[in-house]
Amino acid sequence: MLHLEIHPQTPQARHIKTIADMLRSDALLLYPSDSGYAIACSAVSQKAINKLYALKKPMKKAFMALLLPDISMATEYAKVNNFVFQILKNYTPGPYTFILPADPQIARKLDVSRQEIGIRISAGVFIKTLFENFEHPLLNTAAKIEEHQAFTKPKELMTVFKNRVDIFADMGEVPLCPTSIISLLDNEINVIRGNFPSPEIS
Repeated sequence: MLHLEIHPQTPQARHIKTIADMLRSDALLLYPSDSGYAIACSAVSQKAINKLYALKKPMKKAFMALLLPDISMATEYAKVNNFVFQILKNYTPGPYTFILPADPQIARKLDVSRQEIGIRISAGVFIKTLFENFEHPLLNTAAKIEEHQAFTKPKELMTVFKNRVDIFADMGEVPLCPTSIISLLDNEINVIRGNFPSPEIS
């Protein structure tokens, strides 16, 4: 595992380039998100996707979401009508995972039986910087391999994942702040976990 110490306000350009190059070569990345540490891989690499699923067994694939740089890319992976677009426009980037109808081809590629997909657009400094250097979405999941686990400290993460991931982007201790999960299926807002403010749809 490659261990890179990342500056919390200004991630080092050389480290970001190294991480982006490794993601293009099917790597699994352990990284700091705005909701705590997470594990991600390129969503266009079938080899990396298979590695991520193997790591997360026996946890369900439903715990994974696509991490995107902006709203425009969401239309490539999910069905985004005007209702969904307005919600995404007003509440992203932010601490939300939105459940949307998946494009059927994407559902098959990600090897999921459900026809929905989780979409995240993060405000985290690290991931925003990474997307300036990496052109594909990331398949993303919390950094744990059993449901009860909750890791915030690099030492804990190193112990558990040193032989399980390819890169560790270490930003020191990162608190857990799980995203709210919001379903936008059938043009309705359904709060599955957490909180969501009153809609602002223009």
